[in-house]
Amino acid sequence: MMTVKQASQRLNVSVATVYALVSSGKLACHRVGVGRGRIRITESDIEDYLSLCRQGTFAAPPARTPPRKLKHIRI
Repeated sequence: MMTVKQASQRLNVSVATVYALVSSGKLACHRVGVGRGRIRITESDIEDYLSLCRQGTFAAPPARTPPRKLKHIRI
């Protein structure tokens, strides 16, 4: 098991990004300890996350909607 810092180095992203991935549920983790606990991430959790990224299973950004035509404005 690795710490958040080690996971960030493994993924080549910031520590804040790892926390955001864990918080959004995209990256699985284990919480060890009392209270909220310490976050620990396994190599298999990282591999699962990377395989999801490779397959493009995360939601794409919303498509742009065409501009509205305003009837009362003439151009």
